[in-house]
Amino acid sequence: MSLPQRTKESLYDKIGGEQAIAAVISDFYHRMLSDERVNHHFIGINMESLRRHQITFFIGFALGGPRKYNGNNLRTAHSGLNVTAEEYEVAIKLLNQALRKYNVEIEDIAKVEAFLRSVKPHIINK
Repeated sequence: MSLPQRTKESLYDKIGGEQAIAAVISDFYHRMLSDERVNHHFIGINMESLRRHQITFFIGFALGGPRKYNGNNLRTAHSGLNVTAEEYEVAIKLLNQALRKYNVEIEDIAKVEAFLRSVKPHIINK
């Protein structure tokens, strides 16, 4: 008897795996740092560490990849940052732009955005 075949590809697989996700996250943070509406949140932040952390988060938790995410929960990680709803929308748009740059299919971008909207109450501090 053989094991059942995986019938549904994860977003991790569809986007292209770890290297593709790392490229998207790097592009996303470049956009965030270049945008005056949100870049103040990154003053004094070790961006390389944050980038690595986000790659693990997206691979392990958000996109169904093989890594397990063991970091803080979203509410704790964003506590005290005072992220506004408007800034969160900017971040979603910038991530969508990065995903489009790397030719992620629109239906998959919509799934990533739906996930981000589902966790929004855990991130907005204002």
